[in-house]
Amino acid sequence: MRRTWAAGATALPVRSTVIAATAAVPYPFQVGIASGEPDASSVVLWTRLAPSPLNADGHGGMANTDVTVDWQVSTDDLFTTLVASGSVTATYATAHSVHVIAGGLNADSDYYYRFRAQGHLSPVGRTRTTPALGTSGRDLVMAFTSCAHYEEGYFTVYRRLAEDNPGLVLHLGDYIYEYGATSGRPRTHAGTTEIVTLADYRRRYAQYKSDRISRPRMRSRRGSSYRTTTRWRTTTPTWCARTVLQR
Repeated sequence: MRRTWAAGATALPVRSTVIAATAAVPYPFQVGIASGEPDASSVVLWTRLAPSPLNADGHGGMANTDVTVDWQVSTDDLFTTLVASGSVTATYATAHSVHVIAGGLNADSDYYYRFRAQGHLSPVGRTRTTPALGTSGRDLVMAFTSCAHYEEGYFTVYRRLAEDNPGLVLHLGDYIYEYGATSGRPRTHAGTTEIVTLADYRRRYAQYKSDRISRPRMRSRRGSSYRTTTRWRTTTPTWCARTVLQR
């Protein structure tokens, strides 16, 4: 099965992330895409629509309306053969975040995925299912990261990590830091005080995800994202009570 998606009125090459001039709204995939929670037959696909990710209200520049998001999974990055596809509603109440369980996949296999919304195509992501129970599967290159305080510097090491082409990135924490902006550091958090509200957390997560230096951790040199798994850990004890986050 092959399907060519169009952005606006202009058909785009299937791997393109170019914004069509006819699109009615700004490019909404500013915080990227991701996959995770794999098993032998499925993976979870994620994105969030946020053309202006650092807006203080936590809604990323999206209007107060629900939006249909289409998704596709293919065995190749040109999407010549689709193995799963569908549509999901991104709601204003959840800050237009999307969590899709793409099922019916083969064990220990590589797949490519992408989203379409509001006349725009997302980058193309790469993901991989786990081996079937009781089997060893192929070799797995796994990388881990931790303690990436946005204000402390530029995490160019992520580019080197991407060159190793890992099958899984395990984030041990801290994925974000809740502190307010501190002067005199290489970079500055959005917001002057410690984050507390849901809107605060949405904006802080968006800032970390939209970081142009760290995003290669989520994407390969060809623009594909790796599977990422996180575990709960933070230097701020109150974090676990605030797990509403981007759900």
